Amino acid sequence: MNHTRYDELMTSFNEYNDIVNTLYRLNTFDESKINEIFEKIKVINKSILSVEEIISIISTASLYRNRYMKSYFSIFKKVYDEYHPTQIRPEKIIYGLLSFFWNNDRKQIFEKYEEQNYSIKNHEKGTIYRAIMEDDMNSFIQFTEREDFDEDQLLKSDFYPYFYKGYSLIELCCYHGSVNCFKLLISKFQSKITQKCLEFSFLSGNAEIMSECLKVQTPNKSTMEYAIISHNIDFISFLMNEYNIDIDLDQCCKYHNIQ
Repeated sequence: MNHTRYDELMTSFNEYNDIVNTLYRLNTFDESKINEIFEKIKVINKSILSVEEIISIISTASLYRNRYMKSYFSIFKKVYDEYHPTQIRPEKIIYGLLSFFWNNDRKQIFEKYEEQNYSIKNHEKGTIYRAIMEDDMNSFIQFTEREDFDEDQLLKSDFYPYFYKGYSLIELCCYHGSVNCFKLLISKFQSKITQKCLEFSFLSGNAEIMSECLKVQTPNKSTMEYAIISHNIDFISFLMNEYNIDIDLDQCCKYHNIQ
């Protein structure tokens, strides 16, 4: 496709691209900014992006930026209350949003997930996962100095993309872009930088973490998938130009990346 045709298409779908990129890059708890996003959703042509599709996008995006789960839920609820969609399939909504929203089933859902030993409170204050999420070095160091600290602990949580093994502490640092905790794990515990670390570094976009990961891991198709999820065209171009990794159009559709 030549540049002229590409520019024409992007101009035609600018409204769609703008709201989708905003949702996949959400980084605010500010209620006024959340309201601005909702107002953009209200005026978008529903023949281009249906309400059901918008809710699906909110749900998918929240899985990859779970630090802002409350903000995603706020947008989700505003959309639901405004349009009362009837075609939502609960299995298409990730657990993090589902558990907040369906109040009548909340107790039953929580009991089910607790019985299966899933973590549903991993972001509460006073946990090592909260310290990592906020890149709180002081709190993180305190956790690592405890006698019962396990440097090899793994987290399984439905607030994160599914991975059968669970995620290590250094992988969580890469997911959240927590560079200070990341450095401490490497210097103090010689934590291994995994392929998942590299993938998550393209998701969070922290340049320092990404640089360290690229020293020991080679990008592949999965790395490109996370670059697509990030909706950062520079990351996608970098992987194409430097590592000759093709763009998977199916993944572009899955993660609503038309750019």
